Amino acid sequence: MSPFQQLFGSVEFWSALILALIGGGGIGGLVGAWSNSRKTEADIDGLTADAADKAVKILTDSIINPLREQVTYQEQQIQHLEEVQRKYFTAVAYTRSLFHWLQSFCELVEPEFLKRHPKPSLPDELRPDVAPETIESNKEE
Repeated sequence: MSPFQQLFGSVEFWSALILALIGGGGIGGLVGAWSNSRKTEADIDGLTADAADKAVKILTDSIINPLREQVTYQEQQIQHLEEVQRKYFTAVAYTRSLFHWLQSFCELVEPEFLKRHPKPSLPDELRPDVAPETIESNKEE
């Protein structure tokens, strides 16, 4: 038998090795190293989470919040323009009604007036907004 086999086969060797590990802090060192590696992983995870939080905050402050403000401003502008458009269409409808009333009045009071002074025709570019019912494609449908 070789000297190494005799050494590893002896109870004294294993007893001495176990006592050396326990007494010399070998097991304590292994446990400390294992717990330290877990702590290091937790520190890395914490740093990663902090970096991600900072990145999200930077993105929110520098990009997302200004975009939200811009969208809010544009929504207000759209609402304002829609209100102006509603007033415009109301004014146009009133003006058309008034002129139709005046036409009827002129026909009653002086029938020859409209022959001498014909009503101006509506420009084609205004027709879709002012009088969409007079467009030929709408009449055919």
